[in-house]
Amino acid sequence: MPHWRQDKLWRQQKRFIISSAVIGFFLPLLIALFFELIITTFGIWRYFVLPSIFLFFVVIKSVETGQGFWSTLRDYCTFVPVDYVEKESLLEKNFNATYALILANVFIHYGIELFGPQARESISSYFACLPSQFHWWNAILSPLTSMFIHADSEHLWGNMVFLWIFGLVLERRIGWKKFLTIYFLTGLVSSIVPPYLSIVLLQKWWSGIGASGAISGLMGAFAFRLFYKRMVFPIPLLGILSYLFGLNLKVRMNSLMVIMSYFFYNFLGSLFQLSGEDLGIAYLSHLSGMLFGMYLGSRMKFQDEAKEEMMLERAQAAIDEKGHNQQTERLFELLLEKNPHRVEALVFLAQLKNRFGPVEEGKILYLRAIDLLIDKEPETAAEIFAEYFGHYRQPLEAAKQYKLTDALEKIGKVSLAARALEMLADEPNTPEAWRSRILYRAARILKRLEFYEAACYRYQQLLEEYPDFKEAQKVKFRLERLKQAREEHTWTAFIQKKKGALGKIG
Repeated sequence: MPHWRQDKLWRQQKRFIISSAVIGFFLPLLIALFFELIITTFGIWRYFVLPSIFLFFVVIKSVETGQGFWSTLRDYCTFVPVDYVEKESLLEKNFNATYALILANVFIHYGIELFGPQARESISSYFACLPSQFHWWNAILSPLTSMFIHADSEHLWGNMVFLWIFGLVLERRIGWKKFLTIYFLTGLVSSIVPPYLSIVLLQKWWSGIGASGAISGLMGAFAFRLFYKRMVFPIPLLGILSYLFGLNLKVRMNSLMVIMSYFFYNFLGSLFQLSGEDLGIAYLSHLSGMLFGMYLGSRMKFQDEAKEEMMLERAQAAIDEKGHNQQTERLFELLLEKNPHRVEALVFLAQLKNRFGPVEEGKILYLRAIDLLIDKEPETAAEIFAEYFGHYRQPLEAAKQYKLTDALEKIGKVSLAARALEMLADEPNTPEAWRSRILYRAARILKRLEFYEAACYRYQQLLEEYPDFKEAQKVKFRLERLKQAREEHTWTAFIQKKKGALGKIG
């Protein structure tokens, strides 16, 4: 077994995952018992008692933290009436698969609505799964088409909100190809399984519509890929009035607990459906989609990527500004044991190692991070190099530094690029194969920066040391131009221009 799995800190994280799943499964029962107790104890007065207790808590917290009442109230209240992932944007700059699915569902629904109720009923009878107007062709198509048909606007937008909340965050992590694969596969399974069970166990014909099975599948995959994330779970303290005034208590909980709570509701509803109860909600579709989404998530190894991100997030959250970072360092080291190529962990650990001054261990970590990124993400590598150079005042190896020069210029670190190249040009151990190119590139950058004296010096150095340089004629031409520009930019030239201008005026 790898050493990182045996570490005490990792075992703590593992226990946290298991306990979150178990508590989340039974959380709906605990919440139901709590509210039953509140209703029994306070009756109609609960609408005054609960907000009063909450506001009293906010006052105490504001005094304790010194933030002020309104700032503290914003921390514990939300206007968003549905669950959402904390510290994750609910908007995406680029058009993606989540937006495409939402638009497809909306356009199809309202396109059908334009033709009236009879058209909607007719389309449902042919394209629900299983269709009441049964033919071989729609029996094949209906598992797919039923995913894009909704009973009414409430059904549609309820599904789209959950697709928006869970879909965007998941797609950012796994990419649009895996995202759509999970969506359609779980949608097909959740369309087929309930009719099959209904016919086999209850001898009843089942016709199902809606995207909720596919969205539940995404939630199942989400449980594997983002179980470490916290979600905001709004509790309406004033009942329906909370949606008008935005006084929803912002309860933060682990996303796995939230998803397991949904799993509990769908599990319970599925048991009732299998016993013959008609509840009006396709709990069996939700449950089958979620279970298959979990299966696909495990097969795609989402949990491995999630464990790494969880350890990284926990380590970042544990950074102590006062310098007590032994546990944080251990978490980063565990993460690097699991995945030596995790760049964020390399950089954060290097920063921690250097918190009291540059050390050799931090240098090695920075260089590893730069090596991993220099070909795939050169601009990110350039940012890390700028941080590295600030600590150690040393360039990279000649080949790597030359390769990184373009990226440094792109991110606006032109002076740093020139400085690093000049240091290599003056370094006796710089390989001859790279020295001429480094001198030439350094001179060109210095000219761009209008450091004409330095640029002239590097061009002259290049011609003296490498008279057979392949672009020697071009270098000589540029050197003459630079000498002229240098003379025009001297202080004496500036005074002479001023005198000439004054003489013309006189």
